[in-house]
Amino acid sequence: MKRSFMIAIVLLVTMGAGAQTIKEVYVGYSLVMEHYKFSSSSYTESGTDKGSGVEVGFNFIRPISKPFAVTYGIQALYGWDDGINQRLDAGQKDRFIKCLVPVSLLCEFRPSNKNFAIEPFVGINGSFYMYGKSKLNGTTYDWFDSNYSLNVNRMQIGWHVGVNFVFGRYVATVNYQQDFTNVHSEVVNYMGVGHYDYNHWANMEIRLGYRF
Repeated sequence: MKRSFMIAIVLLVTMGAGAQTIKEVYVGYSLVMEHYKFSSSSYTESGTDKGSGVEVGFNFIRPISKPFAVTYGIQALYGWDDGINQRLDAGQKDRFIKCLVPVSLLCEFRPSNKNFAIEPFVGINGSFYMYGKSKLNGTTYDWFDSNYSLNVNRMQIGWHVGVNFVFGRYVATVNYQQDFTNVHSEVVNYMGVGHYDYNHWANMEIRLGYRF
């Protein structure tokens, strides 16, 4: 999967190599979601933990052949979640920093008014957790410290779909991102020894950008 992602980046960049490149910077806010499932011989539970995130990013937009273009760039997301750990009946605070490399195919719909356009897009993204910690009962746990056996996967591959609303050089975007791979899994003793999986990390993003 990771090799396919790198091949896709090379192909898309090559396809637009001779075209004029548009650059875009943006800031945004996200609703962050982690879907989880616990299963044991006596009990099964599933649900979604919700948090928040803010992000900054930079995109390159290369036209291929009207109305299509490819986009690729980098995004840094800082996320947090202050909630209740149901298994331990205690408050838990999560903090993380995640870097994403999104690659998209974009289609531009521009009416007679050239100052406005609608651009739906879809694509894939690779991502990497640079930082992740949880604070529980006064103890801070590093997601990537092997002593805690959290088995958090730093590297992720996912997909995204969204739409840009372009007003001159300004852009408003709604974007949904989701990982294919699990964030982490662990064996826990809760309602019987079972397996706890956090999978399908996702976020619903609203952002504002500027093109130049």
